[in-house]
Amino acid sequence: MPRMKGWFSVDKEGLARVLGRRDKTFAVMELIQNAWDAEDVSLVEVTIKPESPGKTLLIVEDNSPEGFADLSHAYTLFKESPKKADPLKRGRFDVGEKLVLAICDSARICTTKGTLIFDKTGRRKTPHKKDSGSCITCVLRMTKEEMEQAIAWTQKLLPPPGILTRINGVALETRTPLATFPVRLQTEKSNQAGFLRRVERNTEVRLYEASPGEAVMLYEMGIPIVETGDQWHYDVAQKIPLTLDREGVAPSFLRDLRLAVFNHMHE
Repeated sequence: MPRMKGWFSVDKEGLARVLGRRDKTFAVMELIQNAWDAEDVSLVEVTIKPESPGKTLLIVEDNSPEGFADLSHAYTLFKESPKKADPLKRGRFDVGEKLVLAICDSARICTTKGTLIFDKTGRRKTPHKKDSGSCITCVLRMTKEEMEQAIAWTQKLLPPPGILTRINGVALETRTPLATFPVRLQTEKSNQAGFLRRVERNTEVRLYEASPGEAVMLYEMGIPIVETGDQWHYDVAQKIPLTLDREGVAPSFLRDLRLAVFNHMHE
């Protein structure tokens, strides 16, 4: 009997149906956060526009000198990620790009290591390379209404200092924190065996005033996570312990964060 390679296969369409319950803005957030996490990046360009009825073109390009460290990370679920050991990087499971690809009709990843093309025939690699940076081009199954919602959601982002981020050619606003203070909070970091563990670590929290009518959010390094209903936006400058789908945070974490904010801002 021939030996089969690997234990698992993933049905792309099945995964896409599972993701159908999620707001498709996650695809835009995943690619932007990956660009922000790239080494020595200073510019991220995002294009979101209609492609055809029910389809949206999404392009995310960065100027990181190194580009993708390993192209296989683009298509291998849960591959060991260097981000797991770094609390100052947003990724942890190495699953984001794969979830985005699941809801694409086609995609192209061009970086310093080569180019990957995903289409109806499958996946193939070409030798074409960029001199620096990475560019991900996706045709997403996203309606015009979903596209407009995704564009509106990008306006909630808090771009990191030193990274100019443009959405359809318009730079995201850089906000000035109302207050910035140190605090010790739980984060996630992999141990020597590669398993994620929750540990406490000194970090920084930035408070931002909410604009009129704006939902008040908890942020992880500039990425909105959940609404809090509190007075200010909280931006935590390290990984926040989250659920796998990044849609939930432990009540104990939010309690500790609120206590730290109260102790600093009680006057």
